[in-house]
Amino acid sequence: MAVVCAINLSEASSRSARAAAAIAARLGEPLWLLGFPHAEHSSRPGSRARDEARTRLSAEASRLSTPGLSVEAWLLEGPPSTVLVQDARVRRARLLIVSAEGWGHLPAWHRTPVYERVAQQAHVPVLVVRRRGDALIDWALGRRRLQVLVGVDDSRASAAAIAWLHELRRVGDCDVLAVSVCSPVEERERLGIHTPVHLEVLDPVVRRIEVLDPQVERVLLRELSERVGELPGEGRLELLLEPGFGRPADHLLHVAHAHAVDLVLVGNHQRGGLARLWHGSVSAGVLRHAEQSVACVPSTQPSARKSVPPRSVLVPVDFSEASSRAISQARSLVRPGGRVHLLHVHRRRPADRSWVMDQYGVVPEPPREQSSVLARLEALVPHEDGASEVQWTLEGVTGDDVARAICQATEREGVDLVCLGTSDAPGHSHYLDEAVARTLVERCRRPVVVLHA
Repeated sequence: MAVVCAINLSEASSRSARAAAAIAARLGEPLWLLGFPHAEHSSRPGSRARDEARTRLSAEASRLSTPGLSVEAWLLEGPPSTVLVQDARVRRARLLIVSAEGWGHLPAWHRTPVYERVAQQAHVPVLVVRRRGDALIDWALGRRRLQVLVGVDDSRASAAAIAWLHELRRVGDCDVLAVSVCSPVEERERLGIHTPVHLEVLDPVVRRIEVLDPQVERVLLRELSERVGELPGEGRLELLLEPGFGRPADHLLHVAHAHAVDLVLVGNHQRGGLARLWHGSVSAGVLRHAEQSVACVPSTQPSARKSVPPRSVLVPVDFSEASSRAISQARSLVRPGGRVHLLHVHRRRPADRSWVMDQYGVVPEPPREQSSVLARLEALVPHEDGASEVQWTLEGVTGDDVARAICQATEREGVDLVCLGTSDAPGHSHYLDEAVARTLVERCRRPVVVLHA
């Protein structure tokens, strides 16, 4: 595999070529230069323009060649965005580097820049070098650390970007700022955390609407840390939550400017047509408006995942025999040092609607039932040999929708798996039936193991 650099034989593109040569040398890979005639040459007669372009491309390849770096060059013709995406050398590349400048003026009907079209369609990571690309050169030559901002969410594209961040830190030392853009209102709803509203907080502009509740912030920081994981190489790691509404790209660029980063790293879903219009594109917004260089990683990039037993399992409990079977199954699945979380959902009754208690951010069991429910959950914890190797946590919550309350608890607790035993025995407290199981499987973002009655 090689590092491929697409240049337009302008002065602006020489910066991206130098960065590509330094990165290829650090990775121990050959450098392939794909040259396109610059706009000022394309207006000249065909044969003369091609001869001048070949001469400049050959001179650029000779200048970049060093004893430890093999450089090959090819002159290409045609629309750069189309040619690069279809080129077999690009498809086999380890990395494609493209200059953001020097591609000439776009026609009025075609407003998407060349580098953006390439990044949105290429199946390899694309590094778009801007005017501040000297930082990339100094970093690849070992003269400084690279300041990298990576946008993180729960998508496959984000996982691919984080996996490629490992590759980046193998080239040189990087200080990483991992940023998650989040909506406080949506996150409270997802986690089922109902923060009480105090009268003294309210003002004409509701100034706390964009402030993360401490309970929500704690969960989001834990999720962000788990998604980033352990990073190889040298450099510090900082986690940052950016509350906001609207386009995530705007918030990422605001943070990038405030922290003066050198490179913005984002994943790319590579949606097209109406899907891209409907869902929007974070990578497109960052590519088009960033002041810094941008690395765009497609979601098709492989990201290795370790196969390990679950660290934590949530077991919904309705105190039936099926719940006891689910607890035993969860105990057998979780590894030593892991955790089993027992959850009882109190179905809110009309008489409970006047009762409000929100001191922990989650609506707990009614006060008259809370202590007895926790005692019953405690009695279900097994005490056989090996049970002490697992941490047992207990929780009772109140909700109108049982499946939704379970889903919210899985997000709050960050469990790896849900183990549910369904019951068909008649009884007021035996509410974990097949209908709840089906709804839970449809809604829950975690794997669900169902032990049927």
